[in-house]
Amino acid sequence: MAAQTPVPGCPRHKGMGFIYVCKSCEDELICMDCVTESHNGHKIGKLTDYVADQKREIQQYVDKLSKSDIPKIKEDIRKSETNDGGYQKVISDIKRQGKQMKDNIDNAIELLVNMYTELEKLNKTVSEKNKTALTKHLREDLEPKLDRCQQVLTSGTTVDVTTLAREIRNTSIDPPFPRRLQTLEFKPGTISTELLKRMLGKVLVDGEDQSYKPIPTPVVLSEFKTSFYYDVCRTCLTGDEAWLSYLNDERVYRVDLKGRVKETIECKVKVSSISVSPTTGRVWFCVWDDRSIREITMGGDVVARFNVNNTPGSLCITSDDMVIVGMLGGIQLYTTDGRAVSAGAGGPCRQVAVWPHHMVSSSLTGDVAVVDTDGVVYDDYIAGKNPDKQPHVIVMDKHLNLKFRCKDIGTTTSNRSSSQSSKFYPYDVCFDGAGDILVADFVTKSVLLIDGNTGRCMRTVYTSDGSEPWCISLHEDGTLWVGHEDDRTKILKYK
Repeated sequence: MAAQTPVPGCPRHKGMGFIYVCKSCEDELICMDCVTESHNGHKIGKLTDYVADQKREIQQYVDKLSKSDIPKIKEDIRKSETNDGGYQKVISDIKRQGKQMKDNIDNAIELLVNMYTELEKLNKTVSEKNKTALTKHLREDLEPKLDRCQQVLTSGTTVDVTTLAREIRNTSIDPPFPRRLQTLEFKPGTISTELLKRMLGKVLVDGEDQSYKPIPTPVVLSEFKTSFYYDVCRTCLTGDEAWLSYLNDERVYRVDLKGRVKETIECKVKVSSISVSPTTGRVWFCVWDDRSIREITMGGDVVARFNVNNTPGSLCITSDDMVIVGMLGGIQLYTTDGRAVSAGAGGPCRQVAVWPHHMVSSSLTGDVAVVDTDGVVYDDYIAGKNPDKQPHVIVMDKHLNLKFRCKDIGTTTSNRSSSQSSKFYPYDVCFDGAGDILVADFVTKSVLLIDGNTGRCMRTVYTSDGSEPWCISLHEDGTLWVGHEDDRTKILKYK
């Protein structure tokens, strides 16, 4: 492998050329320094072999185009040019089908019109909110800044000019992000007397067929506000209770559906994050200060189980009684007594991450989902101060092999085009019963449903009418706990 000719040039290591491909990280091109720095223990392949495989794949595509696709299209064009019609028969069929529809079409029309009317009201409400926010930004921020600049330019002293110029350089003006309006489209469908509601056609809302199913509105089972801060919520073995914790607080709380505190555990150390074992129901937590992983026994005692070699920010206990720890720089798999689990190649089961701060595993598939801030805080991300940073969701199998990284809901969801991609700052995740992923997103103030196989955003499950949802947990009975930044909690019925 050392005899390969490096291909310039690695953006992370100046002067180093690409030599290898990391199979564990979506065929990322890496140099020799990358291997030892961030890809140690990964499955590595030769760049020359990888390029040869890609060329073979391109050649196969060329063969398919030249031998199959293009000849078929040319034949279809020829057939289209020689088609002599049958138009009168088509017109007769349309009239006959239309006559069959007339007696039953009024109800279908009313359904579609009502849906359009409701969507129009929703968009009008969103438009008014956008207008209010932008007008406020204009009048309270931009116009006063303009007036001050003009005043300083016309009558300001030297000190005024230099002071204002320095303020302008050190101040970024970011307009509020308007909420996106839904787009509406009508797509005619195939007539069917058995499916009367589909006879007229389909209404596409943001590219999805919503014609004959209501836009889901979550049912609120309960709502309360706690007297303490919390940013992690994990349901107990029964869906009517959950454990709550807050970063660097020394207590964890068990509360019921009404927000009543049923139990308080004094951990006597600063808790970074918690997880509830799906087999025992006991709470595990990680500690920044001494890098320990601890368990709370049934009697309420806190027992230190093991220590990790880097700062832990999150953890989860799997249905196989394994402990997955998200640490500064990576994610690793352990047994409950602290032994690192080996991958097939003999190295540890590990995945690269910058700051994985919320983590869950699926009891159905064993998959693991993690929120990684990529080392940028929300305010800096929104202000565009770190354009090379992108918070995202990492999804892996139970051995921590990468499945995908969801970085931009604007380009993965079917109801947005790639040109409409928006900012995405996920804060917490959980799995539903089908193995798909619920994500609490700060930017849209929403809980989104992500396809567990592709990372495609399928729909919005819930949108907050106040502060951002920043922790979520779903019990198998469909009880969805949504904690907000202002410590308001909503218990929803997830469908």
